[in-house]
Amino acid sequence: MKAYRGTLVSFILLIVVGALVWALKPAVFMSDPVGTPQLFRFEKHEMVRVEVVRPDDTRVVLLEQDGVWRIEATGHEAGRSMVNRVKHQLHDLTARASVVEDADNLSLYGLGENAIHVALTMRDGVEIKFDVGDPNPTSVSYYIQPSGSDRIFTVKKAAVDYYSLTLDEFRERRFASFDSKDVTGITAVLRLPEAQHTLDLERVRDRAWVLKSPIELDADHDHARRLMGRVSAMKAVRFEPRKDGDLERYGLDEPRADITIRFASRDALRIRVGDAVPDERKHEALAYVVMDDGDTIFVARSGLLEDFTAEPESLRNRRVVQMRAQDVVSIDAFLRAGESDDLSGEGHVRYAAEQWVWQDGVPVSGSTPKRVARRFAELEVDSFVADNPASLGAYGLDEPRAQIDLRDREENQRTVLIGGLGEPIRDPDGNEHPRYYAKVDSQEAIYLVSMGIIEVVRDLVRESGRKDTRDLEKASRQERIETDPKAEAP
Repeated sequence: MKAYRGTLVSFILLIVVGALVWALKPAVFMSDPVGTPQLFRFEKHEMVRVEVVRPDDTRVVLLEQDGVWRIEATGHEAGRSMVNRVKHQLHDLTARASVVEDADNLSLYGLGENAIHVALTMRDGVEIKFDVGDPNPTSVSYYIQPSGSDRIFTVKKAAVDYYSLTLDEFRERRFASFDSKDVTGITAVLRLPEAQHTLDLERVRDRAWVLKSPIELDADHDHARRLMGRVSAMKAVRFEPRKDGDLERYGLDEPRADITIRFASRDALRIRVGDAVPDERKHEALAYVVMDDGDTIFVARSGLLEDFTAEPESLRNRRVVQMRAQDVVSIDAFLRAGESDDLSGEGHVRYAAEQWVWQDGVPVSGSTPKRVARRFAELEVDSFVADNPASLGAYGLDEPRAQIDLRDREENQRTVLIGGLGEPIRDPDGNEHPRYYAKVDSQEAIYLVSMGIIEVVRDLVRESGRKDTRDLEKASRQERIETDPKAEAP
């Protein structure tokens, strides 16, 4: 009974203590009514405007116009990375901690008159406003106060630290971006010690280019694409407002490179690369650049000049057949015996019903036709030997060692001739590898190609010969059965 009475007294005392604690320290039992809530939530694509006003009344406004973000006061394109940073950091921002409510002195947190005011506008007109203050003592968080709230929170540093950056940091640093598929031509007037000529490239088909100046030749698509890429990838290291006399001051009136990119669906783009920037970044070469007749002088890397000043001959297209392997539907191969190889014959295959077949419609086993199509349709020559040879006999092309006739789905036809042995090539270990002279029927030029080109022809001819042998044996057995009813097929 005494034990029961003691338990009851203890229970009553516990209730009394709990009531007192509840009355005097309610936070022990109640969670923070604010806690660390989600401050903002919106869909990234709904944001159409960002306004930043700093304590010194400096104002930056980023505005979406026809799908392009621009800096309102200047019309300059806004940095895509900066716009995406705002969207990514704020669209679902959650506070790290609730610091204080109804602070007596907002300036202690860099807020009030010292705050950076930020306003985000959504597509439907809804605004999200907040003030950004100082970093907290650990410098890993910043103080922030949403508009209409008396409470101050901390948020991660990355969410708001960029609002104090200079106006230039909000500009798009890739100032010459474009769609390479829309390009129809490139002209570069070069005034450098190593190159003083006009480079003129013109696109004639999807992946086909011609060099019209300073020499005429079929140009390499990959090289043309590299030139376009070097221009479109240019990034400003620094922006300078253009003033009277700047073109002459920075060598932009007679630039080292005057590059014009022509397009099918928009006005041409002109880039002028002027004098080198002295000693700004010793580890990289910089130059003054102006785009079109813009109001900005860009300081950018000048490495693109290396590609534009390459020898014009290096632009020559080494893919001389200009077909795609996947488009080839017919291969006719002819092989003559060589001095050290008596294999000769023919091989004829067609692509039908999603497979390669022999002339009689029997499917070809293995990948040989596919390898032949790839090696010849996309033939990339080792080097160029002669453009207008006086005679084909000097290269063994009057009686070629091999002839390959290709036809594609569009009924385009190419004939590749493989002649005699040419100058071998040496690998880094000093070993010699044979090469053959080659010619494409529609071109005058003579090329050198690797020995592997003959090997795939030999494979096709050899497999064709084996099939012919099997067919003859089968026909012979069938003939014996028909002439001698007692004969049995093995």
